[in-house]
Amino acid sequence: MIFDKYALKARVFPTFLSIIIPIMVFNHFYTSEEFAKFVNGVLWAKVASNLTISTICLFFLSEVGRIISKNIFEKDYFKDEREMPTTNYLMFSNATYTADYKIKIRKKILSDFKINLLNAEEESMDDTEARRKIIETMALIRKKLMKNTFLLQHNIEYGFMRNFIGGSVVGFLLSLSNIVFFNCLQIDLAVYISIFLLLVYSVFLIFRKSVITFYGNAYARILIREYIGTWKEKD
Repeated sequence: MIFDKYALKARVFPTFLSIIIPIMVFNHFYTSEEFAKFVNGVLWAKVASNLTISTICLFFLSEVGRIISKNIFEKDYFKDEREMPTTNYLMFSNATYTADYKIKIRKKILSDFKINLLNAEEESMDDTEARRKIIETMALIRKKLMKNTFLLQHNIEYGFMRNFIGGSVVGFLLSLSNIVFFNCLQIDLAVYISIFLLLVYSVFLIFRKSVITFYGNAYARILIREYIGTWKEKD
């Protein structure tokens, strides 16, 4: 993992909040010296001398949340990109933008990438092909705007919430395990903290679709606006 701004804010931070905190709770309240040494050594202590191990563990935990959110939740909600907001918004069958605005976007896409997206009539005859061409084009647009700082901020917000929700699946299971474990040991404070974390993760998991689609829609609108905003149509 390259620890750039996106990786730090959209992958590391949500991993800390959703996965690392329940581990820290277990480490703090459980008196096993060997486990404490393992967690401290691998994740937090002696960072300079154990940088490689710490990076590998952080990368692994970040990937766990990302895989769950991207390959399960996002893939299900957006039908493997076929119904991503960026795809839907450019379809003539979608009422978010006017037909004139969509035609303007298509002219810019033709100018930039020499790609002809399907018009309204062609789209009505082959919805699948229309979506496929938009998906391919949006990948090029994202690459073109990769240095746009305003768009990056919204991409980070979407990535953070998506990955936090993915990590919340793991956080939920870890917190539930902590509740059972510390209840048996009668460590009330650890139980209360774990219950609180369980409730937080539960709320985000219950409303996961609403959260992911909300931030996905916001990112898509900014992407389209930033792409079309600086273009001046030739006479």
